[in-house]
Amino acid sequence: MAKLQPVSRVDRALKVVQAHGSRRGVRERSPGWFRVYVAVWGIRHLRRLLGSEPVVVYRAEIEPGHAIEIKHLTETYKGKRVRRR
Repeated sequence: MAKLQPVSRVDRALKVVQAHGSRRGVRERSPGWFRVYVAVWGIRHLRRLLGSEPVVVYRAEIEPGHAIEIKHLTETYKGKRVRRR
């Protein structure tokens, strides 16, 4: 079974507004709610493309006397540096 990614509060709120906009704008033919639906749909997909949510890649408990070293590799896309977020 695949492990689900945690959903942020912002994405959860956008999902609720998108569902409401879909229901009122598409099914009930309300032009204002349809615009809200399209805008929120675009925002959610843009957030997903940009990767605006931080992701925990490693979590562990550190015992007394142990140390950790944190390194960061420069993010690249086809050899070019990616703009900082």
